[in-house]
Amino acid sequence: MNPRIAVLAAAALAFASCRQPGLRGPLADLRAEIQELEGKHVGAEEPLWPDQGDMAFNRYVEDYTPRIPDFIYNHVTMKLGGMTEAQIDSSAQPKSDLQELVDQPAVSRGKLYRVSGRIGHLGVERHAIEGTTKTREVYAGTLFHGEQPVHFHVIKKPDVVYLGSDEVEFTGVFVKVLGYPKPGEPTVSAPFFMARSLRKYY
Repeated sequence: MNPRIAVLAAAALAFASCRQPGLRGPLADLRAEIQELEGKHVGAEEPLWPDQGDMAFNRYVEDYTPRIPDFIYNHVTMKLGGMTEAQIDSSAQPKSDLQELVDQPAVSRGKLYRVSGRIGHLGVERHAIEGTTKTREVYAGTLFHGEQPVHFHVIKKPDVVYLGSDEVEFTGVFVKVLGYPKPGEPTVSAPFFMARSLRKYY
C-alpha cells in the first residue's frame, strides 16, 4: 500500500460525504494533475517546501484527506535528512499555535514548527523507495498537546519512550490537517507534520 495512504489512513475522514458538489470538477482535475506528476522528481536544489511555479507544493495538498503525493513526501524526506538538527531548529517559526494551523492551514503549510506533548502512539513502518528495490523506515506517531492530537512522521529512530506518559518534542514541517470521526462527537481535526527526529521533552 502507498505509504502516504497507509500511515494516514487511521486518521482519515470520509471526505467524499462532505464535499460540495461544485468542487468535484476542480478536485478531479487536481487529482489528474497529481497523478501526472507522480513519476517526476523535484530537484534537490529546490527548497524544503517549494512555493513558486508549477511545482509549488501547496496546490497539490488537500486537507481532510489521507493522501500526500509521493513527489512531495519524498522531497521533504530527502531535504530533512540532509539538514542538521541545528539548521532545522533555527528555521522554526517563533511560535506554534496548533489551533491556528487547524483553522488556517494554507498560510502555515510548509513551515517548520516546534511541537511538544504526551506521546500516545509510535511505530515503525517500512516503505519502498521509489525506483529501487530498497526500503526505508519511518516512524509514525501521535502525540497530544493538551487535548489536541498531532500526527507525525520522523525519519530518524527516536529515543525510547513510554507511551501514554513521556513528554516528547519535534521540529517538523506542517503538511496538512487530517480529520477523523469520533463516535457520537464532532469530527476531530489533527495537524500532520514531517520531522527529522523525535526526542524526549524535559
